[in-house]
Amino acid sequence: MVEQRTLTPLVLVRVQVSQPLQKPLIFNGFFSLKFAFRPVLLYKRLVDTLKTENEMAFFKKKNKDLPALTKDNLMMYKRVWLTYVAPKWKLLALSIVLMLVASSFDALLVSQLKPVFDEVFLDKNRALLGRIGLIILGLYFLKGAFSYSQALVMTKLSIGVIRGMQFDVFKKLLAMDNKFYQKHTLGEILTRFGSDVATVQGAVLGSLTTFVRDSASVFFLVLLMFWQSFEMACVVFFVFPATIWPIVIFGKKMRQKFRKNREVDEKFFDQVTQTFKSIKIVKSYCTEDLEFENAKKTIYTQNKLQFSMAILNALQHPMTEFVGGVGMAATLAYGGYKITAGEMTAGNFMVFLLAIVAAYKPMKNLGTLHMTLQQGVVSMQRLFSMLDIVPDIRDKPDAEPLKITAGRIEMKNVSFSYDGEHPVIKNVTVTCEPNRTVAFVGHSGSGKSTMINFIPRFYDPDAGEVVIDGQNVRDVTLESLRKQTAYVSQDVILFKDTIKNNIRYGMPEATDEQIVAAAKAAAAHDFIMGTPDGYDTVLGEQGSGLSGGQRQMISIARAMLKNAPILLLDEATAALDSKSESVVQNSLERLMRNRTTIVIAHRLSTIINADRIYVFNEGEIVEQGTHAELVASDGVYAQMYRIQYRKSDAETANG
Repeated sequence: MVEQRTLTPLVLVRVQVSQPLQKPLIFNGFFSLKFAFRPVLLYKRLVDTLKTENEMAFFKKKNKDLPALTKDNLMMYKRVWLTYVAPKWKLLALSIVLMLVASSFDALLVSQLKPVFDEVFLDKNRALLGRIGLIILGLYFLKGAFSYSQALVMTKLSIGVIRGMQFDVFKKLLAMDNKFYQKHTLGEILTRFGSDVATVQGAVLGSLTTFVRDSASVFFLVLLMFWQSFEMACVVFFVFPATIWPIVIFGKKMRQKFRKNREVDEKFFDQVTQTFKSIKIVKSYCTEDLEFENAKKTIYTQNKLQFSMAILNALQHPMTEFVGGVGMAATLAYGGYKITAGEMTAGNFMVFLLAIVAAYKPMKNLGTLHMTLQQGVVSMQRLFSMLDIVPDIRDKPDAEPLKITAGRIEMKNVSFSYDGEHPVIKNVTVTCEPNRTVAFVGHSGSGKSTMINFIPRFYDPDAGEVVIDGQNVRDVTLESLRKQTAYVSQDVILFKDTIKNNIRYGMPEATDEQIVAAAKAAAAHDFIMGTPDGYDTVLGEQGSGLSGGQRQMISIARAMLKNAPILLLDEATAALDSKSESVVQNSLERLMRNRTTIVIAHRLSTIINADRIYVFNEGEIVEQGTHAELVASDGVYAQMYRIQYRKSDAETANG
């Protein structure tokens, strides 16, 4: 049974306020009809006039404004469209058709009110009232049916788009090398995996829905207005564009606050993840109050930004309503004049007036479309900047599978620096003969772990090469290389799953009998059988509920089951007490048989029997030989051994 784990993206909840356009279009004369098709004109205007802006680097946080919809940024929308939306064109086409049909019912419903005013209210035609009532009920039913169907189709399409993006993002994150994870925090990555994907989906499909549905609704209502009175329609399109004024006033400030809010969200996310990942340290140093105060400051900053955005939004609405009220009053005055002059019936006027009211909301939605598109650009820049990163550690186009014939490892003249300035490995050469054990010893920071990381290509050396059985590790596939190596470190990684699946991890085809045999070889079988459900016991996060030695033995059992010809042990017993270390060391010795093994050891007593010992100091090898040879040479190793030997004797005497 293959281990199944679900990644639940932690998505930050925030107050998001839809933002209006930055600049209004100018409406006058014959071109006043352009208001109904504003998004199309806005798109053309932005593409033709705005200057090109460089794509924001991944996680860039300097610019406080949302990016403009430049040609380059609009190309990102095209990329999303072609990659995630276009393959589902059938669902998209069906959704658009349903939206167009549903939008037409607004104008049809409003048009039914003309006979109500002219013939029912004025002429007292009761028979017509019942018929019109049934027609209106039927229209509402049909509108609801089409809207419901459209919502289901668009939801299915949206889920598919989000799924495709998350698949690509997660796959890319798995392919990233260690340098990427050193540069970026977990909070940054999860924010983009969750909220940025959702923002892009909303910007692409949400904007499409708004544009198609509301443009169609406005189009049909505008036709209805001109059908009722061409002169009044022209008057309306002179007056009502002024309602965009409050949107322009507050738009710029809202855009600034939106980006700042995203930055504060990321900061809070980082604080939360770091605090609870390090909860033992927090408790042991009694810094709960300090962490709470830090979080409280960030939460207060979030609240201030959210409240200031809410204030701007709250001011925008009544100001827009007031300007709209002025336009409505002008329409009423002109319409009243036309009615009293006998040039328009009351029914025509009421239909015209209600068409204006019905068109207000979709027109307002279209006015905020630009802000939604801008927010989408911010998230697209982050997602695509990450998706376009090419990891330094990757397969060559002509890479071949690694073929192990003996298991001989050579690291020739390797040098390495993490930051490009301060070398941690300086021209080091190491040879590991087949089925032999080589040990790396030295003080912390001397380069031991860095050297061992070159073999499975967690890092590549800046100079020199790593060769296994005559094959440069850069010339073989990563999968074949890592399948031939087993890695056991002092930082045991266990998943929240059964003990069986933790041992089986990476070997899904392993049988239960093979798992039990590996556990017995690692001396883990007895304590596993003592757990409530044996091998089916579900472990807590990071193996909570087990001792350090028990967790390490499960890790060793996992390596036993993998049965790789190359074994890498990175201070596998460093965090254990003497009793646990003795048990685990016996398991490790069984694991090391008939394998090429490289051991990093802090306790020199565990590597006395190594075939070759390399002593590291400040990124260089200062001594090498067997234990006996190094002790006899009375150098660095001998000094380290005497210090540990005296310490061990003192502990024994005190015990």
